[in-house]
Amino acid sequence: MKQLLCRTPMLNEAKENGKGHNWAVEILIFVLVFFIAQSLVSIPVTVGTMVWMFTSEEVIAALMEVMETGDMTSYMEVVETFTTQMPDWMMILQLFSTAIATATAIFYCRWIEKRSLASMGMRRPYFLREYGVGVLVGITLIAACVGICCISGSMKLHASSFSPLIWLLYLLGFLIQGMSEEVLCRGYMMVSVSRKNSLVLAVLTNSVIFGLLHLANPGFGLLPLLNIILFGIFESIYVLKRGNLWGACAIHSFWNFFQGNIFGISVSGTGAGASPLAATMTPGQELINGGTFGIEGGLVVSVVMTLAILVLLFLVPAKQQEPSDPIPEPQFS
Repeated sequence: MKQLLCRTPMLNEAKENGKGHNWAVEILIFVLVFFIAQSLVSIPVTVGTMVWMFTSEEVIAALMEVMETGDMTSYMEVVETFTTQMPDWMMILQLFSTAIATATAIFYCRWIEKRSLASMGMRRPYFLREYGVGVLVGITLIAACVGICCISGSMKLHASSFSPLIWLLYLLGFLIQGMSEEVLCRGYMMVSVSRKNSLVLAVLTNSVIFGLLHLANPGFGLLPLLNIILFGIFESIYVLKRGNLWGACAIHSFWNFFQGNIFGISVSGTGAGASPLAATMTPGQELINGGTFGIEGGLVVSVVMTLAILVLLFLVPAKQQEPSDPIPEPQFS
């Protein structure tokens, strides 16, 4: 893979701004930045959770049962309720709150590593074109996975009622959430690791950590881990091929949005929101359709993402780089 990837202007610019650290130190720094980011994100999410807890009779009853019996089975049911059955407003709040993680990563790169926004892949030229292409790629990938499941009989889709306003809020929320994870894992971590380490190691490291970030999701296992790592590898190569982050942000956002709010499939085990369609997974075919984790836990995603990576590596040429035109840096008096 080393011969198929090349250092883009964003990577060279990042290296000029700082020599970087060895692999282990970069990982430790990322863990610290991620911990700070998640701590800040948890503030509005915790407030929302407390409101939900004390206004939902179902949640209150479940908590009371756990407190009275100490039964671990009841406790796990409460945890599942919190992660898969939360109301739409709570899920939307979580999506919007990820903007804080984006700001944290940008703050660290800009003021600690002294890197420009352009070195994170936030380059101005052809922003709309790059994002638009990413939208089409993301929709094509998830539609291919769903189509294969439907043709194989491992999934069925049927119409579902939904609120258009809530649906639009989910769309905006996933635009924010998809960008957040790409800024953290690709714009920040992959680029930072590549400064003093090989590009292949940078791609694999950020992709594996990206997969491990989903460790606490309901239904998580080895196959979901593999699939999320494959998605991370695809996104990393896409960023390197295109020389910017915008397309990867679009792919991530629309992969998640179409998965949860068009096809009605659980997104990485966290459930689905308002959607014109609802998916029913065929029992006994969890290996293909992913079961309760959602389609990302099935072999269909393994096959589609592996093929997508191979096509990207061997058939898609690297984009001819335009002159650097970074986003103006914020000025403070």
